[in-house]
Amino acid sequence: MTEKILTHLQPERVWSIFEEITKIPRPSKKEQKIRQWIKEWAKQHKIPIVKEDDVGNLLLAADAHVGCEDFATIVLQAHMDMVCQKSPGVEIDFENDPLKIRIDGDKVRAIGTSLGADNGIGLAYCLAALSDHDLKRGPLEVLLTVDEETGLTGAFNIKKGFFTGKYLLNVDSEETGKITISSAGGGGTEIIFPISLEEQKGTSALSVKISGLLGGHSGVDIDKPRLNAIKVGIDSLQELEDKIRLVKLEGGSAHNAIPRDFEFEIVFAKTDETTVIKHIEQWRKNTLKVATKNEPTMKIELTKSKATRAFSKEQTMAILATLQEIKHGPIAFSKEIRGLVQTSSNLALVKTSEKEVSIFVSTRSSDNKELEEVREEIKKIGERHHAQVRFDKAYPGWKPEPDAAFVQMVKKAYESVIKKPVTLEAIHAGL
Repeated sequence: MTEKILTHLQPERVWSIFEEITKIPRPSKKEQKIRQWIKEWAKQHKIPIVKEDDVGNLLLAADAHVGCEDFATIVLQAHMDMVCQKSPGVEIDFENDPLKIRIDGDKVRAIGTSLGADNGIGLAYCLAALSDHDLKRGPLEVLLTVDEETGLTGAFNIKKGFFTGKYLLNVDSEETGKITISSAGGGGTEIIFPISLEEQKGTSALSVKISGLLGGHSGVDIDKPRLNAIKVGIDSLQELEDKIRLVKLEGGSAHNAIPRDFEFEIVFAKTDETTVIKHIEQWRKNTLKVATKNEPTMKIELTKSKATRAFSKEQTMAILATLQEIKHGPIAFSKEIRGLVQTSSNLALVKTSEKEVSIFVSTRSSDNKELEEVREEIKKIGERHHAQVRFDKAYPGWKPEPDAAFVQMVKKAYESVIKKPVTLEAIHAGL
């Protein structure tokens, strides 16, 4: 018989369910085993309604307890998948093996792997609420989605009518005493310039590498005084557009990160070498001087290059103009919550391949109308400079309503349980 490790923790029902969940493999996009376990659990606990949709989301529902029939239906929402990470040297097959857990002081930990408390503990709370007959509650629906960690596939594909409740509580928060009442939606825009390299004669070449910036998350860090390496580099070429040709641009690491590094190569006529290098060296000196306070580890390296092939003048001008015109940073702030970024843009990636230059911009907003307006503005910039523009699928945000009756009701109930004040917060990132 398998030893129970968490049975003495309170609330006992929640921890008992969570321990069972840790035994079930549930990587993102491979939730079959946890889904089957939940169905069997629901059957064992006589949950009257169990539905599954086309992508594998589950809905469990139960009627109100006696005396609570007139209460509004509440939806509790969690996700079934987990982030699967392991320490070096640890042997585990996340698709088939259970996690090993232990109690470490006042914490529950996994041995050598991620614990999957995101969102395993939320899932456990949902099932506990469904099966606790001593809990006085109205009609309850539990919505369990798939693939939250790697694409929000489940959330994106929920169809109208899959659940009926008017009030929904997401139980994927990470801090006790905080209620999230707003998050940003987002969407990416890719701008693509077809290129062809032309042989240059009588030219010199230079490589410029910017590195060591702080970077950060393109949502929660976007309003901090941090530089975007791509924007910094493009600034160096202002006033030089008619003297240089681009050879290569490489910057950024991920769509949701503020770029820490950027490298570009240029060619220019030997007759302009003194002017170009003097301009860029002066830019380097000024930039490092100004950036010292907020970017103490920033480096700018200038290296002579042997490049002799470059983009056409028209391609160079179009790409530089596009990178200069795209906004980076906060665009609008919330009127409801002081200091909260409502809408932002992150010039995230620039990549050069043999046949094209790709620019990727990540836009976020809790106002869905503003989100689309900013993306359309970016599209117009690209099209104005004769580039191809592609949108990826956007996901919606939700604006804060701190005074809404449901928010205040949840806040009051939460405070009555934890016996201390609760904070309402909003986040400029996706939830």
